[in-house]
Amino acid sequence: MSDKNILPATGTQRIGYIDALRGFTMFLVVFMHVGTVCWGIVGKGISFHDYLGQVRMPMFFFISGFVLYKPDVVWNLSHIVRFFKRKIPVQLLGPFIFFAVCLHVNDISLYTGLLEKHKYGYWFTLVLLEFFVIYAAVRFCIRNRWYKAVLIAIGLVLYYFCWSSMTSGNQTIDNLFGLLSVHKWRYFIFLVFGALAHEHFDMVQRWLDGKWVLPVCIAFYLLVNAFGDVLPVNEIPMRFLLSTTGVAVLFAFFRKKQALFSREKALGRTMQYVGRRTLDIYLIHYFLLPRNLNFITVFTDHPMPIIETAVSTLIAILIMAVCLLIGNIIRLSPWLAFWIFGTKTK
Repeated sequence: MSDKNILPATGTQRIGYIDALRGFTMFLVVFMHVGTVCWGIVGKGISFHDYLGQVRMPMFFFISGFVLYKPDVVWNLSHIVRFFKRKIPVQLLGPFIFFAVCLHVNDISLYTGLLEKHKYGYWFTLVLLEFFVIYAAVRFCIRNRWYKAVLIAIGLVLYYFCWSSMTSGNQTIDNLFGLLSVHKWRYFIFLVFGALAHEHFDMVQRWLDGKWVLPVCIAFYLLVNAFGDVLPVNEIPMRFLLSTTGVAVLFAFFRKKQALFSREKALGRTMQYVGRRTLDIYLIHYFLLPRNLNFITVFTDHPMPIIETAVSTLIAILIMAVCLLIGNIIRLSPWLAFWIFGTKTK
């Protein structure tokens, strides 16, 4: 039986196309890092990486919010304690182990690494935990329907102010910004969108299946990117709209084509498996990215987006496969699987 076009009543059942979408988003992350580390072409407007980059992290946080929302959960103190007791080891312990190894391999001090705003790639789980704190605090303090407006307002404010260039002029405060990766808080709005999309899923389906919403999103995303040289695409509101419409289109595609991504299809089984192992890939793949390949200047001197995309895709798939292999070896030990990946012991 294929995955149904409805959501489970509780959070105990996985949604097939959501797992597949998470797997595809993980591919986009590795694919983007191949373009950055191997070829050094991201941000130069000569590849597809920049366009896909508009949706990859917003999509990841959208999925996180979508999965976070549970219709039968009351965010009282006892639930919050149980929630963070479960989440803190997963979000911090395993990633910190790989982060520390990464610093050692690259001969970087722990102090420097902790204050570096990107955490040399290992910022995602920390920032996601911070988002959980913000979300839980709002849900705990505001028990009526106004919590939605408050979450959206906080998300929009953070999106506008939290960019990589942000600085306070005070070294102590800037160090704190770096420690907490505050510039990444701009993605909080997409976690909010994901949670609200799950909460109001019937309405979201009607919108995306309607006559105007999805075509407008597709047209906006394509046209703004096509005419980016004459439009203010670098302005913060335009970035926000590009990411939002891109997320809507990608989510709608996987929902409408969920039969293709079901467990009955080889593609669906593969992508769902990757979607359930994104933490393995995220933690390991930085060590497998080919380094110092910038001498291969063919993609910058003679831009070939399709060829470069094909090559980057093959490298990304190979890296992901090796990550899954290493992850499965680690998971042979239930003890290691628990402390590194947060896998529940049976």
